[in-house]
Amino acid sequence: MKVLLINAPRINSIWCGVPDIFNGKDQHLFPPLGIMYLSAWLKKHTDHEVMIVDPNADLLGFAAIEKRIREFAPDVVGITAMTHNLIDVHQCAEVTKRVDPGIHVTVGGPHAVSFPDEAIRLPHVDSIVIDRDAEVTFGEWVDALAGRRPRHEVAGVYYHEPDGTVVRNPTRPILKDLSHLPYPDRSGVDLTQYYTPGMTGLVATTMATSRGCPQGCKFCLSTSAFSTRTPEDVVDEMEHCLGMGIQEVQFVDDIFNAPASRVIAISDEILRRGVKMAWGYKATVNATTYASLERAKEAGCTKGHFGVETGTVEGLQSLGKTFVKLEHVRQVFKWCRELDLTSCAYIMIGTPVERSRDDIYRTIDFVNELDPDYVVYAITSPYPHTPLWKEGARLGLWDEGVWSDFMRNPTPEMAARIPTVWTQHMSKDELLRIFKEVNRQFYFNPRKVLRTLARVSNLKEVQRIAQGGLAIAKLQLMNAAGRRI
Repeated sequence: MKVLLINAPRINSIWCGVPDIFNGKDQHLFPPLGIMYLSAWLKKHTDHEVMIVDPNADLLGFAAIEKRIREFAPDVVGITAMTHNLIDVHQCAEVTKRVDPGIHVTVGGPHAVSFPDEAIRLPHVDSIVIDRDAEVTFGEWVDALAGRRPRHEVAGVYYHEPDGTVVRNPTRPILKDLSHLPYPDRSGVDLTQYYTPGMTGLVATTMATSRGCPQGCKFCLSTSAFSTRTPEDVVDEMEHCLGMGIQEVQFVDDIFNAPASRVIAISDEILRRGVKMAWGYKATVNATTYASLERAKEAGCTKGHFGVETGTVEGLQSLGKTFVKLEHVRQVFKWCRELDLTSCAYIMIGTPVERSRDDIYRTIDFVNELDPDYVVYAITSPYPHTPLWKEGARLGLWDEGVWSDFMRNPTPEMAARIPTVWTQHMSKDELLRIFKEVNRQFYFNPRKVLRTLARVSNLKEVQRIAQGGLAIAKLQLMNAAGRRI
């Protein structure tokens, strides 16, 4: 069978905390690892023909997506779905059925995993994959669609019978060891199209060494089931990437350093083999140690991304991050400066305990004290059915069921009903003004500009830094003109 895997575009995505101007291709674009893993599994374990289409990389509209579908003439189209871009997922499915109603449309990804009952009801969708670790499930499901095994025996799938009846097969157990999975199919995409913030290499990619997150923050829906790969398998993939001409890797695990000993073990394996590659990772501050940062630096790590979120004890409590201590946060950023590791702090503006601009600036003062190289600011946006969302509904800020209504009917009109910021104390416009202000203060600070330029290693990096500065400048102008940001 011919299988087309689509990374749904972000043309009609619901706003979720970061202005649109920072979500463009020239700011950051990660390879679609989810469908790249599926492609790799199918190519290794089946004889089905596979093609990947990423409209976000190729800047494809729906007419161009339809053209790709017609040219490839697939039997199965698999679409990866995030809840925030369901309008685009729906349109991809609609386009597919317009090309040929007989094409089987399967939806997977975070939305199908978190909200399977809503996902199976999406128009034009024939089946969904409900497993987080979808590789084996999808491989067996395509075989079943080819008539090679009974459909009702494939665990981890919901599907429609011809009469419209929904069959809900049982879920498949979470994989504890991810090391047996093939590496993502990087040959199926144009790697030069992708860009990770802060990258220094001319060709970079992303990697995942774990799945899930054990921390349970109130603003997140990430599964608490935490699975990992062995250090040997991780470094095997790094060597594989080097062989493809890739010079840098960004580890995009929800938490790379759970625990800190994982960082040390992977770094030790890199050093043992003498692998020369720049890399960076996302980390939880509470599990960061000086020893792990030092060993990572020795092994080629150049940057650490840390989920700081807020600079007050009250803020941490409101977000369910009581396991983080502010003094330790200060220590971690101090260690990064001592080790000459580029640091990035992720910060939320407008948390439930921030009642005014002055409250927000308590966190901004904390950020200035940390003195990170980069800050990623985002306005607190309650994600569907998270504890934060449910708390807002309890307070009467919104109707708890509005997300479910949208999931069943993903249209622009339904999307417009969804509240996207915490509005108990401040309006979205007020929060956007502060967002603009703090970005300008941080990134147009002459000392920050000089420190950033001092790290530059090539002209491409200068171009990327300039693009970031241009986005911030455009943000100021667009907001002043009253345009959507």
